[in-house]
Amino acid sequence: MTLDTLKIFIGLMTDTFSQNAGACLASLFSAFFGATCAMSFQRWKEKQKRIDEEHGAMVRCQMALIGQLNTLCNLKEQHLDPLRKDPARERKLINFSMSDAGLRVAYDSLSFLLTTKNPMLLLDIHAAEQSYISAMECLTWKTEAYEKMHDNSILEKSNPETGACSVLLKDPRHLMQLKFVTDALYVAVDNACARLELQIKELQKAGKLLYPKKKFLEIAGRKPYGP
Repeated sequence: MTLDTLKIFIGLMTDTFSQNAGACLASLFSAFFGATCAMSFQRWKEKQKRIDEEHGAMVRCQMALIGQLNTLCNLKEQHLDPLRKDPARERKLINFSMSDAGLRVAYDSLSFLLTTKNPMLLLDIHAAEQSYISAMECLTWKTEAYEKMHDNSILEKSNPETGACSVLLKDPRHLMQLKFVTDALYVAVDNACARLELQIKELQKAGKLLYPKKKFLEIAGRKPYGP
C-alpha cells in the first residue's frame, strides 16, 4: 500500500466516523441508560418485596398475639372476673377448660427487628408470648388440683334445688394446693393480658415508623387489664 493510498483510506475512515459519531454516542447512551434503569427497577422490586415480607411478618405476629389475648379475655370474662373478689373463689370456680389459641409467633421472620432502632422489641414479644403459655399452664394445674381434691373427698350433703353441696376432704392440703394454683392463675392471666396488649401496640408503633404507608392491626375499645 503506497503512502497516497494510506492517506486516502485514513481520510475515508475519518469521514465515516464523523458522520456516524452522533449515532454511535446515542446508541452507547441508550444502552447505558437502559441498563441503569433495568438495574434500578430490579433493586426497587427487591426492596418492595422485602418490605412486603417484613410488613406481613409483623401483621402475622400481631394476629398471633391477638389470638392469644382473645383466648385469655374469654377466660377472664367467663370464669375469673365474676369471682375475682370472692375470698372462697378457689372453691366456687368450677372446673373448666379453654382451647389454646393455636397461633404462635414465627420469630425467624421477625429477625430483621434486631437491626432496627428498637432491637429489644423481639425479646419483649417473646416474653409476652411466654406469659400466655404460662397462663395456660396455670389453667392446667388448676384443673388438675381441682380434680385431685374432688377425687379425694366425700360428699357430705347436697341441695338438689340449688346445686349447693359440701364435701369432706381426706387431706386439707389438697384445698391449699387448689387455692395456691387458683391465685397463681389470676396473676398469670392478668400479667399475660397486659403484656400481650402492650406488645400488639408496640408492634403497630414500630411498624408505622418503618413503613408509614402500611396498615397494621389495632386494639380498640378494651378496658385496662388487672384486678
